[in-house]
Amino acid sequence: MTAKRRPKGTGTIRARNGRQQAIVRYVDPETSKYRQRAKTFEGQSEAQSWISSEIARIEQEGPAPAATQTVAGFLTLWLKSREVTSLAPSTQSWYRSAVERHIVPVLGQHRVDRLTSAHIDAFLASKSASGRLDQSGDGLGIASVRRLYVTLSKAYSYARRMQIVRSNPLDNVDVPAGPHADPTSKVWTMEQISMFQSKVSDDRLVALWWLAAWTGMRRGELLGLTWPDIDLLEGVISVRRARVQVDGSPIDSTPKTRRGRRLVELDDSTVAVMRRHRTAQAAERLIAGSAWHHTDHVFVWQDGRPLRPDWTSRRFDRLVFESGLPRISLHGLRHSHATALLRAGVHPKIVQERLGHHSAGYTLDVYSAVLPSMQRDAVDRLSSFLGK
Repeated sequence: MTAKRRPKGTGTIRARNGRQQAIVRYVDPETSKYRQRAKTFEGQSEAQSWISSEIARIEQEGPAPAATQTVAGFLTLWLKSREVTSLAPSTQSWYRSAVERHIVPVLGQHRVDRLTSAHIDAFLASKSASGRLDQSGDGLGIASVRRLYVTLSKAYSYARRMQIVRSNPLDNVDVPAGPHADPTSKVWTMEQISMFQSKVSDDRLVALWWLAAWTGMRRGELLGLTWPDIDLLEGVISVRRARVQVDGSPIDSTPKTRRGRRLVELDDSTVAVMRRHRTAQAAERLIAGSAWHHTDHVFVWQDGRPLRPDWTSRRFDRLVFESGLPRISLHGLRHSHATALLRAGVHPKIVQERLGHHSAGYTLDVYSAVLPSMQRDAVDRLSSFLGK
């Protein structure tokens, strides 16, 4: 049975064999290793009383040696903890990048138990000074500054649970705020998408750009596709993995959420495009001969090796520049797809499932700029109905 949730740092009580087991986790003051004490009681009141007395006893023993280490030392320990190593490789990578490139050079020399909210506030303010990332590593955009806040918050929440520190200094620091980004501000209309596809019709990866525009799949999901994931007879794709870059190296991993693993229906034109792409790839495989890399990936180099995500985005950017169309990113095709569906009156729940969002509410929140036109369409339809 799952343990009863309690405030962080106050122990845990869980049912066990009809009784109540109390658990307190702490840092051993002699070895600096993480320990726990547990005892079973008949009722919750006795368990709570024991937890309170144990916490008091641990605190009276004085700060553990782990609390006297530097922020740099603690963050190194945290990055190796199960809390971080159990996360997706891409998430581990940006935690590591935030720690090594930004946090440690500025805050690393402080004692972990003496880093204050004022220190962190000043650090975040200095990082958001210019609103762009320059060669010195300073002046990050608002999204990157938020990542630094999240990294420190996660790390200190862990330190609080492990009783390395008594409070989390991030509790008194406001989340860095900035203007809400409207993903629909840089999207293409269906006419512009058609124009782009006409201009790149001879491009070797035209099927990739087509699939991105007409399915709304993420870059990593597209590059992670293998031929067994695509049923061209039924016209459906099974999204099972994503190809991402971790510390500069591309790897295949599972989608970041349960909703990310989904089925995406294809229209007849897209099925035809994918059939042509498969035929062209088969011809490339014959030409490559023994040099072909048999990975089953759908989008590959001429020798069968899967594409790199960063190169794919740069290639798309170049094609957009040459097309003369308004500049959008490869991810902008996903936003274009979602915006077009919503404006066409497709139910938000369907759009949510197609994009792999965790809820329809999140989908509507992300594409809130589309709502006014949806409301106007609804009002016009109601007016027409009442008029009849």
